[in-house]
Amino acid sequence: MSALIFGFHYLDDKRHNLMKIKDLSTYKPDEIKALLARIPFYKELSQIPNSQLEKLLNVSCIVELDPGETIMRRGDKGSWLYFLIKGRLDVYLSGDAECAPLNHITPGELFGDLALLCDHERKATVTAEPGHKPALLFATDFKVFGDLTNFNTVDLETKLIFYRTMIHSIRWRLEVKRMDDLSHPLVQELKKVPLFNGERGSEKELAALHQQAQFLANLLDRWNSEGMTIEDVVIANAANQG
Repeated sequence: MSALIFGFHYLDDKRHNLMKIKDLSTYKPDEIKALLARIPFYKELSQIPNSQLEKLLNVSCIVELDPGETIMRRGDKGSWLYFLIKGRLDVYLSGDAECAPLNHITPGELFGDLALLCDHERKATVTAEPGHKPALLFATDFKVFGDLTNFNTVDLETKLIFYRTMIHSIRWRLEVKRMDDLSHPLVQELKKVPLFNGERGSEKELAALHQQAQFLANLLDRWNSEGMTIEDVVIANAANQG
């Protein structure tokens, strides 16, 4: 694994520089393997004998947050996707985290996906829980994905795995919301999700998955924004992702 130099400014929150950002080259291969086994997308990618995993690890790092330290702020733009490994994070609607948290992120969950899929600003501020142990995160800059049909760095198979994972995760969150409120007007929107019946593994499938992921992400974003918990955060625990 090639050594990288990660400046703090590559991460979302540009207003603090106390967080510890660690290059993956400082970890032993077995340690990296154990970390990736907790992340469904990377776990599946690691089982494919090609160079794609290495390319994504070269734009990834480990982030350690002290209690009360912020990793993401409402209103920021960012291309990073975060996976919580240890600790607990608080999620706030306000940018200053002055009120009680709206939600929590626990190990095995990831956050930042909706902003990537919908290409909008972060909808929440995410902070390591005060008074708790330091939080450990795995972070990847998904800017490397480039345009959907550009396969110079990230190939078709990897993009297919990524979008299938995102769709599965967002569907899980929407199903939780649906079961909590079967009469919610957005329940009917779930029946309009565009489906794909063509050849698997093709560019046409990728285009369809991208469209479906954006549809579901926008639906979840609308659901979160209608006076309910603003998340921009939690996918499912790894156990819930099959």
